[in-house]
Amino acid sequence: MRKIFNKIICFTAVSVATLGIFSASACSNQNKGKLPDYVSSNNEAVSNGGFAVEKDDYVYFINGKEVNTADNTFGNVVKGAVMRISKDNLSNRNYSEVDTVVPQIAYSGNYNAGLFIYGDYVYYATPSTDKNSDGEVQNSVLAFKRTKLDGTDTTKNYFVQYPDNSIQYRYVSNEEGKVYLMYVATNENLYGTSCTNLHSYNVETGENTLLAYNVDSVMFDSTDVTNTRVYYTMKVTDFVLGTTSSNYNQIWTVEADDTTPNEYDFSDIEDYDAEENPLYVNCGTLVFDGIGKVEGMTESVTQFNSKEEGAGSVDRSAYKYTLSNYQNDTLFYTRTSTENDTAMLFTAKQDDILKSDWKPVAGNPSYTDCLIRDSSSASSYTYLFNDGELDEVLILDSTGIIKSKVENGKLLTSKDNNGTFDKSFNMTDDGQATLLFLDEQSHYIYYSLSGGNGYTVNRLCYDGSYGNYNGLPVETVVNDYTPIRILDLDAASDWYKPELIEGQLLFPTQTNNMTEYVYVMACDLRKDKASAEVMNNPDVDKLLNERYEGISEKIGEVDETVYENLQNALRYALYTNDADYIDTLNKAYADILDYDEEHFWSKQSVAKYKEFVAASESGEWSEYSDTVKVNGKDVAANKLDFYYSLLGKMNEADAEAYDTLLKTTYLQGWPEKEGTWFENLSTGAKVGFIIGVVAGGLIVIAAAVIITLIIIKKRKKKMPVYNKKRIKVDTTDDKNIDVYSDEERAPDSSDN
Repeated sequence: MRKIFNKIICFTAVSVATLGIFSASACSNQNKGKLPDYVSSNNEAVSNGGFAVEKDDYVYFINGKEVNTADNTFGNVVKGAVMRISKDNLSNRNYSEVDTVVPQIAYSGNYNAGLFIYGDYVYYATPSTDKNSDGEVQNSVLAFKRTKLDGTDTTKNYFVQYPDNSIQYRYVSNEEGKVYLMYVATNENLYGTSCTNLHSYNVETGENTLLAYNVDSVMFDSTDVTNTRVYYTMKVTDFVLGTTSSNYNQIWTVEADDTTPNEYDFSDIEDYDAEENPLYVNCGTLVFDGIGKVEGMTESVTQFNSKEEGAGSVDRSAYKYTLSNYQNDTLFYTRTSTENDTAMLFTAKQDDILKSDWKPVAGNPSYTDCLIRDSSSASSYTYLFNDGELDEVLILDSTGIIKSKVENGKLLTSKDNNGTFDKSFNMTDDGQATLLFLDEQSHYIYYSLSGGNGYTVNRLCYDGSYGNYNGLPVETVVNDYTPIRILDLDAASDWYKPELIEGQLLFPTQTNNMTEYVYVMACDLRKDKASAEVMNNPDVDKLLNERYEGISEKIGEVDETVYENLQNALRYALYTNDADYIDTLNKAYADILDYDEEHFWSKQSVAKYKEFVAASESGEWSEYSDTVKVNGKDVAANKLDFYYSLLGKMNEADAEAYDTLLKTTYLQGWPEKEGTWFENLSTGAKVGFIIGVVAGGLIVIAAAVIITLIIIKKRKKKMPVYNKKRIKVDTTDDKNIDVYSDEERAPDSSDN
C-alpha cells in the first residue's frame, strides 16, 4: 500500500507503448526545391484552421478536395496539395500563378481543422504512406506533419499517426510560441481498455502528454481555433467501491501546456501498480462538479470531487452537463438534474471559473439563472458579443433566421416581446438555413439554403433592428438587410466551408459542371482592387447577379429554328471563352465525314458565336463588353471567369475530363469515320479474329497436307511398278548406233 502521485502516472502515460497511436521524431525531414521570395517572419497568420490561411504576403490553401485513397507519393500530388498565391496575384486575379508548398495531400475527415501556420511552418494532416506487411498503403491512418513555408523541411515521418481520419484535433500555440498538437483519441487502448483520451504533443520536443484519461467529450474553441484551452466532461469513479457515478458528471478545463498533473492517492486500491494501472490521469482544473444528494443511497465522495467545504454533503439534486459551445472566453453548456430532465442552457465566463477561489460545487448557478430553459435548439445558435458581453443570438431554424436579444442574462424569444417584436424577430423567412460564416468586419452573415448541389451562398447584414427586416415589401428595392443569393455559387457541403480572404470569397466548388471535381474557386466581391472592402448587397445584386442572369436569359432568346444548335454553343463559350473550337469541329466533320460545312452551324450562327466571344462595344453583346484581367487575359462580362474563377490548378486527368465534359455537354462529339465491319471491332475482338483466322488457316493447310499424303500413300499401293529396260546392242558390229538413246532416231539423207 503506497501513495502514488500523478507525476508517475503522467510519465507512464507519456512513455507507454500504445496500441493504435504512434509518435515519431520530427528531425527526419524530406525536402523539395526552395521557393523564391519567402521572407521569414514571426507575424501571426490570419484565418487559421480552414482550407486557406493568410500569412504576410501570401495566401496558403489546399488545392481542392482529394480522397485519402489517392496516390500520396511525395512530389506527385497536385490535387489536395498545399499551394500558395501571392496577395498581389490574388488581387490582380492571376489565379493560376501559384506555387506548390507541400506536394502531398492535405486531408482530414474533420473539417473543423485544416491548415495552421505558426512562425515559418504550415501544419497539416495527410493520409499515411506507410505500408503494412502485405504491402498495402495504410491511407486510412492520418499522419500529422509540418513543412517550412519556403517548401523545404517537410517532416519525413510524422509527429503523431492515428488510425481514424476523422479525429478531432487542433494545432495551437501558447504565448511563448510553442506549438502543440492537441487531439482526442477515441477507442484508444492504453492499458487494456478502449476509451477516449485527450493528448497534447509538443512538436519541438516530441513529448506526448496524456492530459486526461477516459474523458466523455471535448470542446475546442469554435471561433478561435488557435486557442490552447479546451473543456471536457468526465465521469467520477470510486475506485475503492468499484463504482462509477451514473447520475452526475463533471466539467474540466486544461491547456495544451498544462503538463503538470494532479496528485491522487491510490493506496487503498489493492494490487495497484502505477506503471500498469494508471486508473485516473487528469492534468486539468475542475470547473463544475455535479455531485449532489442521491435519494435512497449513502453519498460517496471520492478524491476526484471538489475539495471545497461542504462539497460532500450538498443537499441538492445531482447534475449532468453537456458541452454546447465555447467562444469569446465563454463556456456554453446544458444541464439536467435527477429531478428535472429538461436540458437548460447556461453560460460561464472563463475569468470567473479560473479564479483561485472558484467553487465547482457552490459555483453551479441556480436553474433560474439559465440563458434559456429549453436548449433543444442550442446547436443552431450563433452568438454575438458586444465588448466581451453576450448581446444577441442568431437562431437558424426551420422558419428562417431569427434574431433574439439577450438581456440580464436571458435569451428573449418571441414569447417575451409583449407584441413589440423588437427583442426577437425573423430576419429571413425562406426556410432552414445553414451557417457558412460571419463577416464580423462588414456585419454580414453568409448562409446556405436548399436548392444547390451543396451549399448555396446567401448573404444579408445582421446588425439591423426589426424595422430593417420587416418593413413594407418593395419588390424593386434591395438593401443590405435584403437576403440575396450570390450568383449561382455552390460550395461543397462535405468539405471546408467558404472563406472570405482579401475581399474575395474562396469556396470549394459544386457549381454546374464542377460537381465531380471540388477545386477551389474565387469570387471577387471587392468594391475596387485597392480595397479589401466588399460590395454591399445592392451592388452585388446589380453588378453581379443581374448581369450574370441576363446572359442566360439572352442566350435563351436565340431562335433555334434560325440558328440551330447555337444556344448550347454559346453556353460552351460562356464557360470556356473559346472562339476557335467551333471552326475546328466544323472542319473535322467536313474532312472526316464529308459533312457540309454548315451541317451543325450556319455561317450566320458561327458569326453570332464569335460575336459573343468578342463581346465588342458595337456588337450584340455590347452591354457585356467591359472586361477584367483574369490570369493575364481580358475576360468580358459575358464569360464565367468574369464572375468567379478556378484558384490554383487542376491535375491533368481532371483538366482533360472537364474539357471533355464541356464539349460533350454543349457541343457535338468529335467525329469518327465509319469503318468497315472489321475496323468497328474492338481491339480485343480484332486480335481474336486474326488469331482465329490464322489458326483456321493453319488447320486447313494441315488438313490438306495430311489428305494429300494419305492419297499418295494409297496410290502407291495400288499402281504397278514399271521398270523400263534398255535395248541390248552389240557395239562391235555397228559403231553408228547410239547406245545411249532410248528411242529410234529419225532417218536422214545419209541413210540412202
